[in-house]
Amino acid sequence: MVNLNLSLIGWLHTAACVVAMAAFVPVMLARKGSRRHRAAGKVYALAYVLLSLTSLGIYSQQRFWFPHWLAIAGLVVLAAGWLAVRIKPAGWRYVHLIAMLLSAYNLFGGAVNEVFLRIAPLRAMAGDNILASPVVGMTHGVVMMAFTALIVFYVAASLLHARRRPILNSEL
Repeated sequence: MVNLNLSLIGWLHTAACVVAMAAFVPVMLARKGSRRHRAAGKVYALAYVLLSLTSLGIYSQQRFWFPHWLAIAGLVVLAAGWLAVRIKPAGWRYVHLIAMLLSAYNLFGGAVNEVFLRIAPLRAMAGDNILASPVVGMTHGVVMMAFTALIVFYVAASLLHARRRPILNSEL
């Protein structure tokens, strides 16, 4: 029913993915900048780095291919979001917000592929080539729309919040 024949690095990768997904929820629901948001954000970032690095060590196709490039892209996007908070250039909140949501989109998009690869009934629905499967493509489309909606919602909420509070000299 479920194929869990993973290497040691595969299990470490899976555990890091689960931790990052679990940390994503409080990051999104906690008040931005709060102690809870920052703590969950640190857990998310560390788990994301671990899952990306372990992804680079998984060679089920015996070659370096798009999941490896997505891991590198995810690290670049995560670093941009992390640096935005540390350096705080103009518009840093939007850079941070969009970068972190794009990293989470990469994480959840990878999860879509994994469930279609590992769960037998879903694998049967996808067919032999999950990369060309319309069912997998539609599922990715739903995930993409959900994250696009999150980006639009949080950017709009941040813009509204910024208009309501007085401008401080430190933010100029």
